[in-house]
Amino acid sequence: MTRLTHWLAGISLFKALGVLAVFVVLLVSVLMVQQVREAEAEYQEAIVQIERIQSVASSGEIYSLSREDMSWLEQEFSTLQQRIDHIEELSNLPLGLTGAVSGAPWVSDRYDAVMETLEVGRMMAESGQAIANIGDEAMRALDDTGIRYEEGQDGATWLDVLHRREDDINQALDKMDEAIERREAIDDDKLPNRIQDRLRQIDELIAEFSGQRELANDLPLAFTALGAEEQVRYLALFQNPAEMRPTGGFVGTIAFIEIERGQIRQYDFHDVYEVSKDYQESVDVGVPPPWAISEYIRSDYLQYQDANWWADFPESAELIKEMTVDAGWGEVDAVVGVQPDVISDLLSVTGPIIVDVDGEEREITPDNLLEESERQRRIEREGEEPEVGHKEVISLIGGVLLDDLSRSDRDDMIDAAFLMFNALDRRDIQAYSSDDAVTAFLEDRNWAGRIKPDPETPVIAPILANITGLKTSLVMQPSMELELLDSEVPGVSEAILTVSLKHFGAEEGDPFYEGFQRWWLDVILPDGAAIVDTEPGPVSDPDASNGGAYVINLPVAERKSVAIRFSFPSTDKLLIRRQPGLQLMNTSVSTAGCDESLEFDLDSDAIIDLAGDCPEIDEQDED
Repeated sequence: MTRLTHWLAGISLFKALGVLAVFVVLLVSVLMVQQVREAEAEYQEAIVQIERIQSVASSGEIYSLSREDMSWLEQEFSTLQQRIDHIEELSNLPLGLTGAVSGAPWVSDRYDAVMETLEVGRMMAESGQAIANIGDEAMRALDDTGIRYEEGQDGATWLDVLHRREDDINQALDKMDEAIERREAIDDDKLPNRIQDRLRQIDELIAEFSGQRELANDLPLAFTALGAEEQVRYLALFQNPAEMRPTGGFVGTIAFIEIERGQIRQYDFHDVYEVSKDYQESVDVGVPPPWAISEYIRSDYLQYQDANWWADFPESAELIKEMTVDAGWGEVDAVVGVQPDVISDLLSVTGPIIVDVDGEEREITPDNLLEESERQRRIEREGEEPEVGHKEVISLIGGVLLDDLSRSDRDDMIDAAFLMFNALDRRDIQAYSSDDAVTAFLEDRNWAGRIKPDPETPVIAPILANITGLKTSLVMQPSMELELLDSEVPGVSEAILTVSLKHFGAEEGDPFYEGFQRWWLDVILPDGAAIVDTEPGPVSDPDASNGGAYVINLPVAERKSVAIRFSFPSTDKLLIRRQPGLQLMNTSVSTAGCDESLEFDLDSDAIIDLAGDCPEIDEQDED
C-alpha cells in the first residue's frame, strides 16, 4: 500500500510538474512574443533613423556639414545607440532557454550572428556620436574665432579643439576599427535577408569611413603644418607662366605667411627683387648657375628669382629656403609654389574683388586676372609712369583675396580648401616642408612636386623653360607624340618621342609679349633608357636628364620639333608628367599593333596603360 501510494503520488507530481512546465512555456512564449513585437518596433525605428543619418552624412563630405548638422548627428547617434542597446536587451534569451539554444548549433549560429550584428551597430553608433561631438565643438570654435587672428581675440581655435581632443578622436576611431573588424567576421548567410540588406548599407559607410580614417591618421602632421604648438612660417612663390621655368614660371612676387593654432597671424607680400638684392649684397660666393642660365642670361652666379630652375620642386625649394636665410629674411618652415590658376579658382569662391590702383578701383575676376596683373607693365611700355608697379598689383590682389577668404563663411572656406586640394593634385600648387614627416605625407599624395613621384612607374617628362627674359610663353603651343615601335629584343621597347613648339604670336604684336622665343628643353625618359638618335642633336648641358637637353630658337609664327629615338625596359605603364603652368599640351600615344592613336590634352598627369593591344589612359590610377 505504501509503495502504491508513493507511485500514485509520483504520478500526481509529474502531472503537476507537467502542468507547471506547460504554464511556464506559455508564459515565456507570451513574454517573448511581446519582446519580439517591441524589438521589431525598435528595429523599424532604428532603420528610419539610420536612413535619416545617411541622408545627411552622405549629402557631401563631413567638412561641408553645418554646426546644426553636427549637433543633430550627435543627438541622432546617441538615440540610435540607446535604441540598439534596447533591441539587444530585448533579444537576450531567458536564462532557461540559453542552454537550449546553445545546444542547437543551427539556431545558436544564427542567434549569435544577429547579436554580433547588433553589437557592431552599437559600436558604430557610439563612435559616430563621439566624432559628431568633436566635430560640433570644432565647428563652433571655427565660427567663433575663424582662421584669421584678431588682436585681443580670446577663445579656442578649431585646431585647438582637435589638438586637445586628439585622444578622444583616436579612441572613437579605434572603436570604429574594432567594429569593422567584427563586422568582417560575421557570416552574412546566417542572417535574415532584411538584415543582410542593412549590412550592405553599413558596408558602404565603412568604405567611406576608410578614406576618412586615412586622413585622421595624419592629424599629427596637420598639427605640425598648421602650428598647433608653435608658429610656422610659409614662403609662397607666385609664379608667372608668361615666362616659363621648370617648376612652372618665373617667381615675380613672394609672400611670407605666419600660421599659428590654425590661424593666419600675419602675411607680407614682396617684390622678389627685394630679396634678390639683399641676397646679392649678403653673399661673397653665390650658387653656380645651371647651364642654360649661364649661357643665355648671366654667367656669374644664380640669382634668387632664378632658384626655381630645378623641375623637382623639393630640390628648388630647399635652395630657395637656404638663399632666403642667406639674404637675411629669416627661416621658413615650408615653401609653396602657386600658379595663377589657383588665384583664379579662389576668385570664383570669393567673387570679384576690388583693388585700388593709381587711385582707380579695378575689379579683378577669374577671367581678367592675368590681364590686370600685367596692365601696369603695359602702361609702362607705352611710355607712361604709373605710381603702382605691376608686381605691386599682384601683392594688392593677393592681400585682398587672402583677407576676403580668411573672413568668409565656413562654406566658402571649405570650397576654397577643396579647390586647393585639386590644385595640389594637378601641381598648380607644389609644397615643400622642412619637417620630414610632413614631407613624407606630401610625397605620398604626390603633392610635393617630385618629378618622379613613384619609383615603380617609369616617367616621361619634357621640361621647358623660356630663356629670353621676355614674357612670350603664353603664345607658345606645345604638343607631344609618343610612338612605340616593334622591338625584336625581349624585354626591351623602342619608341620615338617628338616634342613640338608652335609660336602663334602676331608679327605686329608687342615683342615683349609676342616676340622671339628661345626654349630650353630637358627630356626625362624612363630609367634605363638609351638614346638611339635625336634630331636636332642635344646641347652640352652637363646637368641634362637622360633624354638630353636641347635649345629651340622659335621666331614668330614658326613651329619646330625635337625628335628622340630611344630604347627602354618594357613596361605595362608609363607616367607622362605635366609641367605646372604650361599651356595645354596636345598629346598622342600610338603603338605598332594598334590602328588608332590615343589623343588627349595633358591637363594633368596621365598614366598610360600599355598592357592591351591599344594604349589607354589608366583611369583607376589617375583617380
